[in-house]
Amino acid sequence: MNQQSAPWGTERVMAMANTYWQSCALQAFVQTGLAAEMAKGQDTADGLASRLGLDRRGTRLLLTALTTLGLLERRETAYALREDAASLFTPGSPRDMSNYVLHMADMVADWSRLAECVRSGAPAKRPDPEAGPGPAPGRTHFYRAMRDIARQQARGLARRLGLEAGQNLLDLAGGPGVYGLTFAEETPGLAVTVFDLPGAEPFFQEEALAHPGAVGAAFRAGDYDQAPLGGPYDVVWISQVLHGEGPEACAALLGRAVGALKPGGALWVQEFVVRETGGHPFASLFSLNMLVNTQKGQAYDAGELAGMMTGAGLRDVEYMGPTKEGSPAALMRGRR
Repeated sequence: MNQQSAPWGTERVMAMANTYWQSCALQAFVQTGLAAEMAKGQDTADGLASRLGLDRRGTRLLLTALTTLGLLERRETAYALREDAASLFTPGSPRDMSNYVLHMADMVADWSRLAECVRSGAPAKRPDPEAGPGPAPGRTHFYRAMRDIARQQARGLARRLGLEAGQNLLDLAGGPGVYGLTFAEETPGLAVTVFDLPGAEPFFQEEALAHPGAVGAAFRAGDYDQAPLGGPYDVVWISQVLHGEGPEACAALLGRAVGALKPGGALWVQEFVVRETGGHPFASLFSLNMLVNTQKGQAYDAGELAGMMTGAGLRDVEYMGPTKEGSPAALMRGRR
């Protein structure tokens, strides 16, 4: 029985209502430094509290909760991360998800205003509207969370996209450039331009160190609404960008991207594609995240994306299915 057809009763309502308790416990585990410390090895609650400057009672209660949730194990008087979870919280590990957890924690206050956003149709009001999308630590968490997610999706994708040596690819609004760098590394002779705002460049340079074989990749700073995109390109890759904009802005961006393509060139879109029946629930919840955080953004269904792409001048537009099996992200492709 899938989640959508499961019967509703008091227990299911209660479980759904208090799920955020688990999220907050996980976020506190990372925020306090306990996650990184325990990734090094087991210890007692008192030992961890003393070393990290935490309250002993609070530490013990959090570790107990995470043990009942299955993330930790109790070994006599000590607590330990499960063996299969340790690398998920080890700084620098290829599987480290700490920045993703911190990024989710940065959004808790805004999500607590969801009902207000539904009433008004406007994003959550922040204490200082001029401060932008978050403080510097929040932006760091965002870029590194996007990096960590992309690392799980990007490997092996170059072959599925049909990339070849001698082609020229634009990774539009590519942030840290994980996709572009991975494509360049997996396809020797591919030229890649990662295009994004200047604030993303330090994160691109940091990520480039992990891709020594990506000799054909370079960063280009600019605002995709105004700055020339360069080209013409054989391939344009637009990953997780359209959901931040309303339909009109998406159409304008796609039009600029198509204008940067060579005739016959391919434009790929990766997005969280909404399907009300049989789809991954993350996509529709992510659409609410766009309500909370943007003026007009949302996740789109495949028909809406196809309509935008066709309207921008692409032909043979096709839904290509999930990026990876079981992933909430999916691919769309069209040709100029």
